Amino acid sequence: MSTEGPEIYREMAKRFFASSDNAYALLQVKDDPAYRYERFSSLDTLEREGKTPDAAHYNIVYTSQLPPFLDMNSLLEGLYERFNMDLPTDYHAHSMSVSDIVAIRQAGVVSCFYCDSVGFRRLYMELKPENYLKAAEMSMEDDYGMLDGIINNGKAPQMETESSMLQELRVKVESCKDTQTRKKTTNKER
Repeated sequence: MSTEGPEIYREMAKRFFASSDNAYALLQVKDDPAYRYERFSSLDTLEREGKTPDAAHYNIVYTSQLPPFLDMNSLLEGLYERFNMDLPTDYHAHSMSVSDIVAIRQAGVVSCFYCDSVGFRRLYMELKPENYLKAAEMSMEDDYGMLDGIINNGKAPQMETESSMLQELRVKVESCKDTQTRKKTTNKER
């Protein structure tokens, strides 16, 4: 695994999600003792343990523009070959292996594929860009409902105070009393 700190992984993630071109990203399980069992485990092994791959346990270790391809299987196998036999010069992680995930972003839609014991398996996991300002905003924002990338932009505008259900019922009861009183006086006059 790369000896560089987590900032490099955040930068890779930003680059992957911000690119205007179609792109791919290679994700590897974080070098953390809590995820030790997940590293290099097949999907069948994880499933036997009642686990599924969790995007929060991964770092994006490489991203690049999506090369032209005929079908998804040939693209994935080509990437596997590249990250095992012809590593890019700017790639600093271990060779692609079981438990790695390839994320493909086409027209803004991200699809994930798990590198399994044999071939790749499609994952239905949500991979979204991280709000990198969230921690800073949470420490400075007056209102957590306004975590929007603008630090301390004040409290959310208050809606007009709506009357309570009890108040609405009281108004209805009063109007019914008035109607009943008018009916009684009208009946007595006849």
